[in-house]
Amino acid sequence: MKTIKRILALVLTMTMVLSIGAAAFAEDETPAAPDYSITVNNAKEGETYSAYKMFDLSVDDPSNPTAYRYTVNSSWEGFTETAEFQAVYSIDDQGYVTSASPSQETWDGINDLSKVADAAAKFAKDPERNIEPAGSVIIAEGESSGKIELDEPGYYIITSTLGSRAMIETTPSSSAVTINEKNDADNIHKSVKEDSNGAWGGSNDAQIGDTVYFKSVVDIAARSVKVVIHDIMDDGLTLHADSIKVYLDANLTDSYEDAVIKTGEAADEGDTFTIVIPDAFAADANAIKNLYIVYDAELNSNAVNGVSIVDQENKTRVSFGDKGSSTWAETVTTTHKFSVLKYRSGDEEKKNLANAVFALEKNGVAVKLYKIDANNYRVVDSASDGDAVSHVSEEGIVARDNGSIVSDFITVEDGNIVIWGVDSDDDYAIREIHAPEGYNMLAEPVAVKVDVNDSSVLEVENNTGIELPSTGGIGTTIFYIVGIMLIICAGVMFILRRRNG
Repeated sequence: MKTIKRILALVLTMTMVLSIGAAAFAEDETPAAPDYSITVNNAKEGETYSAYKMFDLSVDDPSNPTAYRYTVNSSWEGFTETAEFQAVYSIDDQGYVTSASPSQETWDGINDLSKVADAAAKFAKDPERNIEPAGSVIIAEGESSGKIELDEPGYYIITSTLGSRAMIETTPSSSAVTINEKNDADNIHKSVKEDSNGAWGGSNDAQIGDTVYFKSVVDIAARSVKVVIHDIMDDGLTLHADSIKVYLDANLTDSYEDAVIKTGEAADEGDTFTIVIPDAFAADANAIKNLYIVYDAELNSNAVNGVSIVDQENKTRVSFGDKGSSTWAETVTTTHKFSVLKYRSGDEEKKNLANAVFALEKNGVAVKLYKIDANNYRVVDSASDGDAVSHVSEEGIVARDNGSIVSDFITVEDGNIVIWGVDSDDDYAIREIHAPEGYNMLAEPVAVKVDVNDSSVLEVENNTGIELPSTGGIGTTIFYIVGIMLIICAGVMFILRRRNG
């Protein structure tokens, strides 16, 4: 009897354990609450993605729907009359939304479904209708995805503050709802013109005072909004504000007059100039649209800081949407220098010879200079281009103060003369306009070839003149000798006549 009781107790205990396990298992099998959220992948940092419920949705099983019934949300009744809506959807006698086309599964980005999505996005954002989004997400810094939390099932239009293509999604579906951002990002490409060959590229060199030409090509994605081009120049470039032009074609023949160009204090903070592109430019586009921007600037004296060359950057980017931005596109403009070693003929050590005065010429035209110090001169820009003075006057050599604008440079004993702010061209020459005392002046200009490595040294040899007769030299000796010879001849003639007499 005791054995039977023990067996019954064991069976009862096992039954209770199994019951508890079954209850726990049944608890695990409880259907999870439906998730109506939409996750956006490949999203743009800082942009806002919003979902607007165009159709109300009821399904047979929220956790695993197989049957769907759509009705137009009350906020969207006016949209059902549009051509875009009617090309894709129809409404039956009971007010249920059905498809107007049997080929939805074949639609891609540029078709009726895409058009209705874009039209619906505009309808939702129309301030007169004031349709509130059912849910939104702002993509956090450093993130590339975000989840739009939604309280109800529905047929949603998903928009972004990029202003580009809208997307359509139904939630709930048979699996988690995830969409991928497929919109193109705006971008910009930049180049600068090299004057020696006319080629456009990422860098160039120029003489201080020269005009430098720039070009930017902007890629603007379909439906992009809040598009702004930002351009920043270093201090060594002076923008010619009137030169900024915007074109619709690569040949620069079709001007785009709706662009808003802001320069000076009107430009956005930190910009040298700002160009605002109206939203209408890409509102109806189905692909990337291009704009072509050209402008120019002067390379000014800030390209040389004291006795060093400072490369000048010009960078630009395009911003769009709330936080979208391209990377910076940059060009670099530089200038160069060359040195002059003036020495006397026959000097093996080639020591510097002082007080030779030269004018710098480019293509035969004199170039004005700014005297930095005794050994260094810089080409002047238009802002400092005043009347130039020479180191030569009627009284002879004149010392000019540092900081003077001069028409020539003068050699010194202590080191070479360095000319800063020249182009890497072979069309320079120096012309001697005054020779040191006792030396002949050069009859012809001396050609200069400026190398891009800034190591050019122009060696100029000066010859002395020949020594002519003077009152203190061999000239008087000749006269003395001739006089003595005449006296001797006269004496000889006198003696001969006495004898003959």
